[in-house]
Parts: sequence; C-alpha cells; structure tokens
Amino acid sequence: MPIIEPDSDLYDDTENNGIEQQIVDKNSIISAVVGIQWQGRDCQFSDWSFLPCINLWRDYLPAEFESKIPGQKTGSEIRHKYRAGEILDENLSNQQHQVSKTQFQPPRKGISPIIPQFGRYYPRDFFMDINGVYKGNKFPCRITAIEDDCISVDLRHPLAGKDFEMIMRVKSIKAAGSERGGRCTDITATVTEKGPGMQDCLAENETDFFSDNPFQRLDEGNDEEFFKFPDYNPFWDSVALAQVSEIYTKLIPANAKVLDLMAGAHSPLQDAEVEVDSVICAGLNEEEMAANLNCHLKIKVDVNSMTSLPFDSGQFDTVLIHAAIEYVIKPDLLFAEINRVLKPSGRIIISFSNRSIAEKRIQLWAGAHEFERPAIVLSYLRSNGGFANFNSYSMRDLFRPDDDKLADKLLYSDPVYVVWADKHRR
Repeated sequence: MPIIEPDSDLYDDTENNGIEQQIVDKNSIISAVVGIQWQGRDCQFSDWSFLPCINLWRDYLPAEFESKIPGQKTGSEIRHKYRAGEILDENLSNQQHQVSKTQFQPPRKGISPIIPQFGRYYPRDFFMDINGVYKGNKFPCRITAIEDDCISVDLRHPLAGKDFEMIMRVKSIKAAGSERGGRCTDITATVTEKGPGMQDCLAENETDFFSDNPFQRLDEGNDEEFFKFPDYNPFWDSVALAQVSEIYTKLIPANAKVLDLMAGAHSPLQDAEVEVDSVICAGLNEEEMAANLNCHLKIKVDVNSMTSLPFDSGQFDTVLIHAAIEYVIKPDLLFAEINRVLKPSGRIIISFSNRSIAEKRIQLWAGAHEFERPAIVLSYLRSNGGFANFNSYSMRDLFRPDDDKLADKLLYSDPVYVVWADKHRR
C-alpha cells in the first residue's frame, strides 16, 4: 500500500518575495510542506501542512530539524521519528479528569441538544469547573469513559501516546531581509495543534458516533427534488481537486473498472493520470452526469432511498465517492452494497473537505470537528466488516488559486481529506 505524499507542483510561495537562494543557511526563509505520519489502531495516517514562510533566524524548529536544515537544497527532505511523549507533553497528572455529567454544558444549537459520547472530541470549554480550562478554550479534549453519572475526560494532545514521524520537504529558499524582529512561530505546534490525531479511535473500543440522531438533517425532504437543478461547476477549488487527482493516479490500478458513486458533472478522475477500462457514474442528476465526460455509462441512483445498487457482485475494481459522503443517511446499507459490487481485490476511495450543503449534510457531520470526520468514515468502513488496509490522508494550508470564485473571500485552498480501504479477502 503506497504512502500518499503531496504533489510537488501544487505549492505557491508568492507571498515570500525575497531573493532566491540555492542552499539553506541559518538566515534563510523557506517554504516547506511538513507531514506527520503515524500508525493508528488499524489505519495508517498521514497529515500534511504547507508552511509558506519559515524564518530560520526567528522561528522555532525541533532540534533534529534545526541541526540538519542548513545546507539543504530545494526538494530535499528531512525526516525524524519521535517516540510517544518525546516532543508533545505527556504529563498525565493534570490532564485526565473524572467529572460529573452535569459539568458537560455545551451550547444549545443545531437540530438537537449535544449529548456526551464515548471516544468523541469536544471543545474544552464544554466542561465546567475543570482546573486550567477557561471559557473560550476550544482546544479538543476526548471522552474516554462514561459510567453512570461520571465522564472521564482526557485533555492531552490527540497525538499523545503515539509514535509518529515528522517530515519536512523544502519547496523554496529565499534570503531574509535585514529585519530582526517579528513574531516567533513554533513549527511543531503549527503542524500538530489543528487536529492531527483526532482521526484515530481509542485502542479498546470504536468511537460512539451513532447514539445522538446522527443522520438527521435540516432538510429531510426528497433528495432528488432538492438537487433537480443541475450545477456544472466543481464544488472545490482547482488546487484541492488536484490533490485528489494525484491520489487517484496512485491508487487506481490501470485498466480498472470504476464506479463513481453520487457522481455529478465533475470528478477529480478527469485529471488523474490513469488509464481505466470504464467508468460508470451513478448519481441523482442526469443532466449533471451527462456533462461528465469521464463517464462511459450514466445511471440514476439515489443512495439514500435505494435497497441495493443496480450492479453485479464483484463488478468493479474501484469505487469512488467524492464530496458526497456527508449526505449519506444509510451508511450500513451503502457500504454493504459497495463491498458486494467490488471485486475481491477492490478498493473504495472517499474524499471530502470542510465545505458542504448545510441543508442536506447529516447532523453527525455538521457537529464533528473537521479532523473527526475521517474517523467517521473509518467507522463506517469498520462497522461493515468487509474492509481492511485502512488509510487516511489530509492536506491543508495550500493557497487558493487567484482565479477561483472564492479567492476574494478565502486565502487558503479547501482542505483535502481522503480515506481509502481494500475489500477484505476472506
């Protein structure tokens, strides 16, 4: 199984306008893509961030990187494996608490009240009267047990207790100016504190995603009617789509028979460098699918009202779900059917971002932290029992292209999350 790493052509460091250098020195400003990779309970995780301006005179790098970065060239790479607790605080004495259920006081918003669930992450300020937790503290904490009227809460970093590898790949090198001031950035904190680690489940039990009306939606009406007017524009920006296309290139075998589920007018498959045998599109809007030049055959399918997929068992090498998993209200049925129509060596690839249609996304998705959503998809796959070789990839903080329709509102490209697995060979 390949470890997916970012495509080197997708980075824009135009914000850094210094004189280009051939080799890094102690005063350089570099742009780099930094990855965190770790093995979870049963899944290989990989999270990447683009850092456009690392000032080596001012910013803080881990010692293992600071000592190796001088002398590096564009395209060079530094890796270091960290043991659990080596670089992130593992202090247990004031990080794990047992509290009363009455101390769980989330804000009341959304379709229904939030109830505490095993394994879920919540902002720290959902819990009242915990030492060191203040109002407005949104850093995630995890519920590790619920017994009678008590909740066990773990305030440690989501990567606590995990060995992981950090990778830095140099993308550009420029000379720093004469300024000797400004704000110091902790690079380790920058790439670890936005959510990596939340994608994994606890070692002992699966996360409880399903006891709080998870599949309720703001609009419970007919999906076909809601999506009857065709939209021919890609929902994501081109940089984000290119990430998925690159992953398709690496994960879809040559001459594959592909099923594109919940398909529309556009798919990242269109720009993937892979020769497939055939692509069947199955979606709600026939006009949109007619505009999808990738599809050899278009079939109208509503996965939320079907009883089965209209395909033969073992028909496909690869099944794709792009920018649509957040609308599925019957995941058990859907993934059982996906497993059925896949060949014994088949693969499912699911891609999503942090943008969705609010009326039709499920409550579980709307209420989850962005980095919990890969865990939701992995839970769907595990609960079916027919999948193995789980992988999760994420990429964030790339610049949005200037010609994108939202370029005047959003600086960064849509973050990309991809989960894939293989059909379990029994």
